[in-house]
Amino acid sequence: MIGLADCNNFFVSCERALNPSLEGRAVVVLSNNDGCAVARSNEAKRLGVKMGQPAFQLRTLIESGQLIALSGNHLLYREISLRIHEILRHFAPSAIDYSVDEAFLDMSGIPDSALPDIGAEIVRECREKEGIPVTVGFAGTKTLCKIATETGKKRDTRVVVLSDQQEIDRILSVMPIGDLWGIGRRLTKRLYSLGVFTIGDFASRPLMWVRSRLGVNGEKSWREIHGENCIELDFKKRKLQDSISESRTFPIDIDDFDYIRARVAIYCAHVSKRLRIQGGECGKVTVFLRSNRFHTENGYEAPDGSIDFEKRVSDEPTITNAAITILTHIFRPGAFYKRAGVILSDITPARCNEPGLFEDKRQTENREKTGRLMKVIDTLNPRVGGHVVKLASQLTIGHLGHNDGYSSSFGAPLADGDSSF
Repeated sequence: MIGLADCNNFFVSCERALNPSLEGRAVVVLSNNDGCAVARSNEAKRLGVKMGQPAFQLRTLIESGQLIALSGNHLLYREISLRIHEILRHFAPSAIDYSVDEAFLDMSGIPDSALPDIGAEIVRECREKEGIPVTVGFAGTKTLCKIATETGKKRDTRVVVLSDQQEIDRILSVMPIGDLWGIGRRLTKRLYSLGVFTIGDFASRPLMWVRSRLGVNGEKSWREIHGENCIELDFKKRKLQDSISESRTFPIDIDDFDYIRARVAIYCAHVSKRLRIQGGECGKVTVFLRSNRFHTENGYEAPDGSIDFEKRVSDEPTITNAAITILTHIFRPGAFYKRAGVILSDITPARCNEPGLFEDKRQTENREKTGRLMKVIDTLNPRVGGHVVKLASQLTIGHLGHNDGYSSSFGAPLADGDSSF
């Protein structure tokens, strides 16, 4: 059997874990720069709030007090996600982190009779330790696991084990085809036109019918529904990412170099820390700028530049210095920019970056000292929220006086207890 642990309304649940007074209230979490709803509580769903609905359409509900809208705190969500995934690994021989709020659990060798108790224990630990409600589904394939967790959410049942074929058939006969993993909106409409309205309708079609109309991915879904485990996600086990990036849009079009430099330095702090958490080092950093596509009177600009490191690095000062060097070359005075971003690539495990045979001893010692320094700073700085120690390049006094979603200082002196280096 395979398990799927799925955190319920994850971003909202994270906010409630931080602020219990939000429990039982209609809450939405908004996207970057508060553009649209990207997470909704069950209460917000009952108010009719749609996923991706623009924030301005929710203004009446917000101003009347019926709905609470929160800006996304993705550093918080990332931290809680890491801790949830760590809990899940205690309950299964192996786990595949499928997304920030989902993980598949390999339950090989564990009797089916033990699964309800294991699922209940997972639910209890996630709730007690992190304050996150989780639904756990067990079944013979990953697709059926998805169906199990979806069934649990609709029934308000935290643990669902799908092992009885008659029960599976009953669920499939009433579950809309749009709820099938891998079936999007366009494909749903197409299947409606072919007379397929439920997953049960889809399962009853001959394999050749499915293959001729939906191709190999549709065939895999059909086989999974019939108990054949054929969707492989082993690549999700890979701890290191191919690249790590962070970018944000600015509140207004901006031509202030100091402001953009501070934003780029903040992005470098975040991506370099994620790199160190993964135990990796990067060989390349890229910085890009984007002007506003909707303000084209001066033409659209999308400059970018990269630097390849002679030796792979993970420390924040080296990455930030390189990124600012790139920025000085691609920034054009007088141009107004709406977005900036930083990308780390050519990532390998830190242990692979051994000193070269002819490397100068002083270089080796400096690299070791920098590594120790970053360990101390990472210990001082919480993985969520503001930083105790930060690069001075992250601080500037600009004409916006605006903090675009980050807890780092901007447009103000250092807070008590903060330091810069």
